[in-house]
Amino acid sequence: MQAHLGTLPTASAYDADDVHCTDAAKTWFREQETNQFTCAVRLLEGGCDWFGVGVDRDRGLVAVRLVQRDAGCTLGF
Repeated sequence: MQAHLGTLPTASAYDADDVHCTDAAKTWFREQETNQFTCAVRLLEGGCDWFGVGVDRDRGLVAVRLVQRDAGCTLGF
């Protein structure tokens, strides 16, 4: 996530050290392969933007996109 933030024209608006993402899925306390994550990235002026992160392990690709601006800083799921 931090590497992606550095490529954005708005990179200076984010605190790249304050990124929190959802964990991998778990079934019966065992981690499962997870391909979709949500990350809250703190803005220097306050609040957080949410980004969606998709992982394609077969192709070795990671896609990151802005999902919602000023969405709050607590991932509730």
